[in-house]
Amino acid sequence: MVSLLIRLLIKDYKNIASPSVKKSYAKLCSVIGILLNIILFTVKLFLGLISGSTAIVTDGFNNLADAATSAASFLGFCLAGIGSGENHLFGHGRYEWLMGFLSALAVLVMGTTLAKSSITSIRTPKNIEFSWIILLILICSILVKLYMFFYNKNIACKINSSAMKATASDCISDMAATTAIMISFIVQYFTRWKIDGWCGLLVSFFIMFSGLKSMMEIVERLLGQTPDKDLVGRITTLVMQYPEVKGINSLIIHDYGLGHYVVSMHLEGEEENSIILNDIANEISYKLYLEMDCDTTIQIDYLDTDPVMYDQIFQKAEQEIQIYELGAKIKSLRIVKSGLHTNVSFIVSGSRKLQKQQYQIKEAINQSILSINSNCRVITKLVIASLHSER
Repeated sequence: MVSLLIRLLIKDYKNIASPSVKKSYAKLCSVIGILLNIILFTVKLFLGLISGSTAIVTDGFNNLADAATSAASFLGFCLAGIGSGENHLFGHGRYEWLMGFLSALAVLVMGTTLAKSSITSIRTPKNIEFSWIILLILICSILVKLYMFFYNKNIACKINSSAMKATASDCISDMAATTAIMISFIVQYFTRWKIDGWCGLLVSFFIMFSGLKSMMEIVERLLGQTPDKDLVGRITTLVMQYPEVKGINSLIIHDYGLGHYVVSMHLEGEEENSIILNDIANEISYKLYLEMDCDTTIQIDYLDTDPVMYDQIFQKAEQEIQIYELGAKIKSLRIVKSGLHTNVSFIVSGSRKLQKQQYQIKEAINQSILSINSNCRVITKLVIASLHSER
């Protein structure tokens, strides 16, 4: 059904790289999610009321929370599609994250409220009216959620939407919760054990966990995550196809939502190819804009290819760092010409105790390298990492 609607309602639906097409995919899936979850909520609320089951009512409100989340995502995608403005030069794509955070907060509050109702049901249990029709409808609701999981996961992978990936994961939790309620419904009928309130409490915990998990994921994105490996790989592959480019460093990717990125990087090459490298930088910026909707800033670093100086600087830096911690490593050493000066940059990788002495370490390494070449300007970055893993 979703595939048919995509073909009917989304123009140029095959051009998934386009931000406008991604937005159309996301909005369509949000609307479908709202409708299906409202239907599930209405049916389960009715079944819960006629059977007297707190657990089924709670599960219904779980679906209502999912509908609210989809509605928030829809609103977020609409706001995110406003585009750039005078005060927001990189667009409004992060509205998607903000609305997702608010909806996750609402889900957490709803879960807490339903947990209180379930505790009341545990203290004063009610008799549940069993019906095979109710059982059949619960099974159908699980199948609906299974269908929602597959289409959300499929489209989330196509448009790289974290919100839709979270929705797909939530469908699994919903299926588990409804399955637990269905089992309790059967157990209570055959054994007369009054466990309905306990199942309602279990579903409440599912809801609260789902809301808290979504909030943490969005906070991680707002704080700034490590760039997606696939995106980094695509950019690196595009850049390194030019033989004049010897390397790439200082690649920084800022995610502004809805697949829009602001990218900065340094290209490494030889000074004799300076004119060609400038042309290549312009071409790379244009290709990244067309293929990945990236605004790109590129700086060119002209490498000092003197192998003797490279070895001397590396050995000096290694000797100094070993004084402070045996086993610490010097990584990503780069020596770049900059007018009358030579810029030397590298990463010191070691344990957390180096952090307390970072200023002394930087000064010691700086003086050691200046003893080799007084025109050097040293940039030292300290990375706290496992000594046995490459970063």
